[in-house]
Amino acid sequence: MTPSRRNLFGAAACGVIVATTGMTRAGLRDDSGPTLAMVLPVAHTTHGAVQGITRGGVHSFKGIPYADAPVGNYRFLRAPPLTRWEGRRNAFNYGPICPQSAVSQDEAQSEWSFLIQKGPVTVQSEDCLRINVWTPGLSDGGKRPIMLWLHPNGFMSGSGHEYLASDGANLAATQDVVVARINHRVGVMGHLHLADVGGTNFDDSGNAGMLDIIDALTWLGENAETFGGDPGNITVFGQSGGGSKTTVLMAMPQAKGLFHKAISQSGFGLKVHSPASAHALAHATMRSLGSLEGDVSTLQTAPASGLVEASLAAWYAIRRSDPDNPPSAYWQPVSGVPSLPAQPFADTAPEQARDIPMMVMTVRNESSPSIDAPENEALTWDEVRSRLAAQIGDVAGPAVEVTRQVYPSATPLDTLSIIQGRTFRIAARDLCERKAEQGGAPVYKAQFAWDTPVFSGRPRAFHTSDIPFVFNNTDLCDQATGGVDAARRLAATMSAAWARFARTGNPNGPGLSSWKPFNQVQRSTMVFSDRCQQTDDPGDEIDQVFRRLIR
Repeated sequence: MTPSRRNLFGAAACGVIVATTGMTRAGLRDDSGPTLAMVLPVAHTTHGAVQGITRGGVHSFKGIPYADAPVGNYRFLRAPPLTRWEGRRNAFNYGPICPQSAVSQDEAQSEWSFLIQKGPVTVQSEDCLRINVWTPGLSDGGKRPIMLWLHPNGFMSGSGHEYLASDGANLAATQDVVVARINHRVGVMGHLHLADVGGTNFDDSGNAGMLDIIDALTWLGENAETFGGDPGNITVFGQSGGGSKTTVLMAMPQAKGLFHKAISQSGFGLKVHSPASAHALAHATMRSLGSLEGDVSTLQTAPASGLVEASLAAWYAIRRSDPDNPPSAYWQPVSGVPSLPAQPFADTAPEQARDIPMMVMTVRNESSPSIDAPENEALTWDEVRSRLAAQIGDVAGPAVEVTRQVYPSATPLDTLSIIQGRTFRIAARDLCERKAEQGGAPVYKAQFAWDTPVFSGRPRAFHTSDIPFVFNNTDLCDQATGGVDAARRLAATMSAAWARFARTGNPNGPGLSSWKPFNQVQRSTMVFSDRCQQTDDPGDEIDQVFRRLIR
């Protein structure tokens, strides 16, 4: 058992005793035989009591409903308000996840799946609106910052408990914060735009999944003090799709005042569907399902599995017919509707984001072409140019040359990785520029550049590799970090910086050189690696060239 796991679970598999009010004890048996007493804390939420588990000084409550099931006439609409329950509801296990496509056998056996360790799988159900909470204290007036994690996998799939790396126990224990993760509607269940066929009641159906997040934020604010948190200090943070959800929330009028700081990691959501592109995807789905045009009642009564299959068929069909514009095929929020009047950060930062401090981070190798293809390590310069030509046309050659000038020691594969990751870097910089131009609260920019030693270092600083460092879970996720001392040291630095930002709006502190906010003159970027140091936006020179070469 690794040190981190011992810290999380105590000396024995189930055995931490904490004397706290509102708790009961249950007898459990570990592998050595003796019966151990486990603390079962009780939290009294606004809608009823929940009973969780205490381990390592952290109380965890999993699978708590934050809204009632959006089924029947509520499918594709705002979820109905939560119904109060009597007695104590067990909150030991994660709740159901939104209906979505299953992972294929090939995906499940890939090196990528091994690296990210998706964690526990639960049943799929439309009754999926659940929140999980980790906290060091209950109703103790702690006024701890609350950190709500929004999960990866775009807006198309995933759940709040999918990644082992984002388990909240160690972050809560070491940084004295409240950590929460949620399940919400994704894919066709969360983003089917029916405004043109269902009438005004369905104006916001394309944003149902985002409205779920707003409902979860409302629940957090109402129950913050019960879990030892501060309702006036909530940070929303997420990676990849979770980062994009964060930026979209910053532009949603109903989210104003529900959170106070924001962190986006490798996902930026500057622009989402227009009503026209969302309409095209919705109608492709209806055709695939065989639903009559405008027959919303059929859509609301169709089996969820059929809807998911139809949405996948529509997605593939649009990608085949419009391969140069794949975002039009993706399930994502819709702008130009009451819940999201304008594109989030397409041209300027939304006015309601002015007073929200922000952190923005990419990883150096958002594209890691040799994770599941070790042979790519031997790519030649000609092979790299050929691959890129198929993606970006005749600008491939100039792109390779400017990359080699900026990164003279880069191998052909390194160069391919840098060029393929350009969209993440450019979007992150655009976001920072628009937030900085707005004035008001600062924006801090970062890059994660720590190379994992696993698989002979091939993955490099790969997409999602930052998550276990933010949550201080590098030993829990030693399959991705190697469980080495260097990873532990960096995790201690990063998790503390994230918690400081959540607490104060400023991430500076021990282990970091002076990290200045980003602005147009000094494009300050903190690079997180074995040595953390501020630079002037690594990759900026090359990406400025990409802006001119690649459209």
